[in-house]
Amino acid sequence: MFARRSISTCVLVFLMAIGSAAADKTVSLPTELERSLVVTGQGYFPVALRLKDGRIAAVLRGGAGHLGIKGRLDIVFSEDEGKTWSKPIIVNDSPVDDRNPAMGQAANRDLIVGFWRTATYDEEGRYDPKLDKPRNTWITRSADGGKTWSDPTELDVSDIGWGSPYGKILTMPDGALLMAVYGGPQRPAGPKIAKREDHSYIYRSTDHGKSWSRYAECSIGGQFNETALLRLPSGKILAAMRSRRGSQVWLTGSTDDGKTWSEPKQVTPNNVHPADLVLLPDGRVLMATGYRVGPYGVRGLIGDANGNFDWGKRFLLIDDGIGGDCGYPSSVVLKDGRALTLYYANGSKDHPGWRVHCGALVYTPPSRNK
Repeated sequence: MFARRSISTCVLVFLMAIGSAAADKTVSLPTELERSLVVTGQGYFPVALRLKDGRIAAVLRGGAGHLGIKGRLDIVFSEDEGKTWSKPIIVNDSPVDDRNPAMGQAANRDLIVGFWRTATYDEEGRYDPKLDKPRNTWITRSADGGKTWSDPTELDVSDIGWGSPYGKILTMPDGALLMAVYGGPQRPAGPKIAKREDHSYIYRSTDHGKSWSRYAECSIGGQFNETALLRLPSGKILAAMRSRRGSQVWLTGSTDDGKTWSEPKQVTPNNVHPADLVLLPDGRVLMATGYRVGPYGVRGLIGDANGNFDWGKRFLLIDDGIGGDCGYPSSVVLKDGRALTLYYANGSKDHPGWRVHCGALVYTPPSRNK
């Protein structure tokens, strides 16, 4: 058993959200939403996952703010469908900044976390990506359900210059793992490019996450980065990508296990990013996305069984963020069919005592006729 701490939960009534919904022309709302605190003082970039043993796990950032050389990666667990959460367990904490996690569970039940590590901070501790200091991509694994983690192994991304993982790692029917990693354009190892370009790639492992290789690029025809992956019952894989210019969410798909991808199509307007995808019990797809236009928070969107979305049918999840440093939602489906979405925010107008936090939202997504 993991140590537990008391969490206060508030139930948000439908009418409380109507004014905010009108403010950003949201046209739909969950009929009921429960909101609770996962962890305070940390919680950036959560990635939530339903484990094979029934628990819900979430890897998240601690040790520093959005940027900070003391950044580390922690993991928390819930054994009661997101009502309470364990105290954070350290996944990785190096002398420099460990950040930007991806997480999955291999067919052999090992937990896998990919992340980016960067030392690009000056002597005063200020982040400066122009500094010529190490930045690497790493993989760590747990064979005991997340209690202990292996020494990380470096993932070779030299042919794209750098590589940052993101989101849920897919476990395919044949046991292969697919992880979204964004980095620079493909080129011979060593040469640097004059200016930054963002490309979204799929890395693949066939040995339960021990070794990885670049498998495909899904950002065809544009610059994209943080990418959420979902495999549909049909076998089609959806990829919801954040565009570098405008920070919108674009969607692409693959019908050959991630080898080739369709032309991306825009789903959200500017500054609505990044996204997460999860399959609902009725076959529809839930997209949750950060909302940095204002009022700040998280919005939801339901797509059909083929992953077709209409931004005009979005719904409100939260909108009380104190600024644009918020979002990065990640969802799982609860055993009763409701959705659980984790997010982070630098502060909450409704819960000022939460400060920087990772929060949990439990709700019933809008029905088909909404």
